[in-house]
Amino acid sequence: MGEVDGPGRPLELGRPLAHSYILRLVAEFQGFTRDLHDLSAEHIVSVAAPPPELNALLTAAITRGRAIDSGNATMTALRMDFGRLGVRNLEGKLGTINAAWARPGGKDPGKFDALVSLRNALAHGNQRQVDEYQRQVDEYRRQGHLDTVSWARNQLPVLNRLSRALDTILWEHLRTRTGVPPW
Repeated sequence: MGEVDGPGRPLELGRPLAHSYILRLVAEFQGFTRDLHDLSAEHIVSVAAPPPELNALLTAAITRGRAIDSGNATMTALRMDFGRLGVRNLEGKLGTINAAWARPGGKDPGKFDALVSLRNALAHGNQRQVDEYQRQVDEYRRQGHLDTVSWARNQLPVLNRLSRALDTILWEHLRTRTGVPPW
């Protein structure tokens, strides 16, 4: 790619880079949600003040079987996992904190879903699935969700807004329930 002359980079040459960027963005967000869930679980356990030798055991019990450990950090997975910590109506809370997440009219839920769906279409590589996922990627392109670095970079604010809102929701939820600021 570095030896291509002329302005810009031909789209087909840049696609592998774009695909890896999209995969990385979604993976980093998923890692953030795991860290946030871990911190929340640790806070709950520390406020409960069990004998110190039970801290790790209880934290592991709270985090065992999370959807975000075995699948993507979709809104369904986030709702399930944070619901286990007592957070209810996650999407409603997101919409209250940030109008871009409010339904109807908020554009972020659709952009987030498209980003995660495109990640899935790009990530699965067994040959039987490649044709089906290529069809899905082609459909995303027709809908304007391009598998380019520029398109992916434009989705970064969606993930940033979602990350900040989740942090706020969990902080407030834990502070209200435990009486102690969590972080």
